[in-house]
Amino acid sequence: MNPVVKKDILDVLSKVLKIIQEQDYGMLSELSNHVIHDASVFQDDDSISFAILVYALSKTVQRCIECGVPFAKFQGLLQEAYDALKSDDEVAYHNRIKAVFVTIKSADEKLKLYVEEVINKAKVKKGTKMHEHGISIARTAEILGIGQWELMSYVGKTRIGESLASDDVVKRVGFARRLFT
Repeated sequence: MNPVVKKDILDVLSKVLKIIQEQDYGMLSELSNHVIHDASVFQDDDSISFAILVYALSKTVQRCIECGVPFAKFQGLLQEAYDALKSDDEVAYHNRIKAVFVTIKSADEKLKLYVEEVINKAKVKKGTKMHEHGISIARTAEILGIGQWELMSYVGKTRIGESLASDDVVKRVGFARRLFT
């Protein structure tokens, strides 16, 4: 694992643990946006899966609160993942992260469908953020394991393409004119 990504995941994971302990769950989805920066720079599975995990965790915890389903299992597994990564045991870290995903899916019978949808939507939303950082749709879809059409459909509903295109139009037209004069 890249040392920069590892440091960032440890930092965010410690914040996630603090948020869960203090029951300030609104900050969880914001933290996943922080991790996506590493994903767009390094394009690695660890930061991508961690960003998706934090986002899915935020949605699942919110749903658990609404349904009155306990979610104390998350804190223990996340603490174990943190401890494993801190002690450079990446295998144990990955196993704990997988266990968190499994626990999210099994938190409640009604949550299974919801969680799968949330994880899929999280991948698409994080893919949009990666595309916004300059990674192509094809590469982003490949990294996240989602379809290009699904990602393009979501990006098409946002204004990302418009803002990216309109920022440099004057500069690009000027550059093109200089090429042909």
